[in-house]
Amino acid sequence: MKTALFSILLSVTILAGCNNEGNNTDTEQNAEEIGSQIDQENTAIKSKGYELMTQKCFICHFQRPDPSRKGQMIAPPMLRVQEHYKPTYPNKADFVKSVIEYIHNPSLENTLMPGAVKKFRLMPKLMYDEKELQLIVEALYDTDFGEAPRMKGHRMNAGGMQLNQGEKWKLKPESIEQIDVVIERVTHFKSDNIEDYNQLGKDVFNDAKSIMLDDSYTGETFNNIHIFFSGIEGDMHLLMSVKSIDEAEIQLSELKEKLNDFKNYFE
Repeated sequence: MKTALFSILLSVTILAGCNNEGNNTDTEQNAEEIGSQIDQENTAIKSKGYELMTQKCFICHFQRPDPSRKGQMIAPPMLRVQEHYKPTYPNKADFVKSVIEYIHNPSLENTLMPGAVKKFRLMPKLMYDEKELQLIVEALYDTDFGEAPRMKGHRMNAGGMQLNQGEKWKLKPESIEQIDVVIERVTHFKSDNIEDYNQLGKDVFNDAKSIMLDDSYTGETFNNIHIFFSGIEGDMHLLMSVKSIDEAEIQLSELKEKLNDFKNYFE
């Protein structure tokens, strides 16, 4: 009798275990199906944003710089836009907000691309459906545009900087004084507050931007100004958004070293 009772209890336990195992399997399958559905929906959203970008943005913007079509460029390539905004706004929501704000109100004060503004002028204020604009800018953040040729002399140590027939490029006294103030401030900067580092990056960028947008600088003089500031652009942008003191000090050190090279080319 005891043996029979034990057998019944054992059978019930085994059946219950099997049923629980089946339930767990069903739960895992449901989770996988939900996850797959979410991935598909996200992919569809990104695809829709990229499709809209193709229809509405590639009319003026190439995806990537194309040296063979340089004469056809009427706006900066989308890759360059991404390169300028992502270091400054690494968080996707901040990136999207900033780009949308600029599209709503293109201005010299808001631009992160003074070189492009000098070359192509400000983009016109365009009317977009807000939902479509959101998808486009999200796609701009997410899209891998691949590798692209670097601008000539994009980094100063790449040999892009040149003297003017062996002489330094002549700038206005106001510009030299402005850079002297920037170098002095960067050289002696000290703080234990990350917001101070972020503000320093913004201040240096705004000073650089005002020089680059000065209409009195044209031709090879402007080209070399552009090359120089392109070489420190990444440091300025990263300093504007860096979140830790250790990273900020690294960016500040690199920025300081590159700024000290200014007087080797300009006077």
